[in-house]
Amino acid sequence: MEKLAELKGVSRHYYLGNDRVKALDNVNLIINKGEYTAVVGTSGSGKSTLMNIMGCLDVPNEGEYLVMGQNTAEMNDKELSFFRGRQIGFIFQGFNLIPSLTAKENVELPLIYRGFSKQQRDYVSRQALERVGLGHRMHHRPQQLSGGQQQRTAIARAIAARPPIILADEPTGNLDSSSGGEITKLLEQLNAEGHTVILITHDNALAAKADRLIKIKDGKIQHDSSNTF
Repeated sequence: MEKLAELKGVSRHYYLGNDRVKALDNVNLIINKGEYTAVVGTSGSGKSTLMNIMGCLDVPNEGEYLVMGQNTAEMNDKELSFFRGRQIGFIFQGFNLIPSLTAKENVELPLIYRGFSKQQRDYVSRQALERVGLGHRMHHRPQQLSGGQQQRTAIARAIAARPPIILADEPTGNLDSSSGGEITKLLEQLNAEGHTVILITHDNALAAKADRLIKIKDGKIQHDSSNTF
């Protein structure tokens, strides 16, 4: 399989007052192109820190993170932001939609920063919303949408520019079981279409839908179903 991302001896620590907290401890991990990987762990396990590093939202104190052949440690903040905006689509538990904008305008917003023309933004945003089954709701604002529809809008925003990596952080955490099931199926479909999906969750039932399961505890990988133990 083609290697997409790799963590080599990655550690990340923080300071709480005078106390040094090690959120990640010498993590080695390879994500291959086209995988659907779930990372599970309890609160404080290190999974959120791992997500931030894999999403280029943070950098390690020790070790290297290489994604698509590029070492993130060699990028400055502007280069890292530019790379993140083009290669990674984010889906968050809280949707992170702007209340004053319509679904279509929320999907278009990141495309403005990526330099898409007005015509391109119009076409791409419509296509993305149709893809998630919201073509008929694109002119509604978030408060006019159900929780499941808001999350589908967030997914449309994440996939509009067709990034190779989809990073989903507890994407069903604020949804009822029916809406959560719809989002789960949508993630599976996106993976089948060629997106590499990395799912961060504490929900074992949701994680079981992925092809690969990684368990993290105390900042260390305890289990990886792609390995033989």
